[in-house]
Amino acid sequence: MDPLKYLFEKSALTGRMARWLLMLAEFELKYVTRKSIKRRAVAEFLADCPVEGGEDAEFKFPDEDIMTLAEDVWKLYFDATANQKGFGIGVSLIAPDGSHIPLAFKLNFEVTNNQVEYEACIVGMEATIEIGIEKVEVVGDSNLVVSQANGDWKVKEEKLKPYHQDLEDLIPYFNKVTFTHVPRLKNQFADVLATLASMVEILVGVKLRPIVIKQRDTPVYQHVMAVDESDDGHPWYYDIWRFVEKGEYPIGASKKDRVALQRMAAQYIICGGNLYRRSHCRMHKICIHGVETKRVMEEIHEGVCGPHMNGMMLAKKILKQGYFWTTMETECVEYVRR
Repeated sequence: MDPLKYLFEKSALTGRMARWLLMLAEFELKYVTRKSIKRRAVAEFLADCPVEGGEDAEFKFPDEDIMTLAEDVWKLYFDATANQKGFGIGVSLIAPDGSHIPLAFKLNFEVTNNQVEYEACIVGMEATIEIGIEKVEVVGDSNLVVSQANGDWKVKEEKLKPYHQDLEDLIPYFNKVTFTHVPRLKNQFADVLATLASMVEILVGVKLRPIVIKQRDTPVYQHVMAVDESDDGHPWYYDIWRFVEKGEYPIGASKKDRVALQRMAAQYIICGGNLYRRSHCRMHKICIHGVETKRVMEEIHEGVCGPHMNGMMLAKKILKQGYFWTTMETECVEYVRR
């Protein structure tokens, strides 16, 4: 519409544009703003105008690999570090089932930063060959090693050429091997292993057991209180109550346990036959346990005015209502999940 409208609205036209205007003047033209074509209009047009006599189209499914079986590819994370303590390399092998095999080595000779990165990569690949792995994805945060292994960069430094040749000699041992570069934040475990290996002094003849890393969701004292509550039938605050009321310690408590109990008991008071935890907002929290905790969670979460909030918000609401117990957050999260 715009070119025709331009012809009729321009005051003076010359040459070819004037002849076009004279030719179009004999027609009664009406200008209408073009609207956007919606998907429904296109679909209706295709339905009204089917193609007849055409050959059957060959349908290609873009997700043909959905039904293919996943390959058993191992992942090899490598990293190296160099500091004042020495040089260390760390390797983390991840099996297809998710199990991890950590490896750490300390280098007792002088190398450059790029050389120690090559050392980590080659040592990790040699370890996979010994295990009998045929398909592996090598992952590291060294852009130089990964780019040179993929052939994107040329090896110009003379000190790195022997390492690169050794790396190429190891590739034929695998049916499939790929090199991937990741940021350092995604390679933390191998970085920690390399740092540990570079800083630790391992004596000759000393055997070290594998390091086991576990996760804990609650402090130690909460775990101990939960065990005591299930063993002797007393509430979690029984020892605190006895100390605040009578100044007595648990039977067989060590010196450290007594000091810890004194510091913990300073946050509690007894009033009206109930134990309260002190609060900075001048509203002390009454300590509850057992059936009372379940009832409070049910009433606040799904009671008459219960908003059905998440676990952490439920724990905050319970605190605002003036109730407290040590495993509050954990139990609230588990209650909401159920």
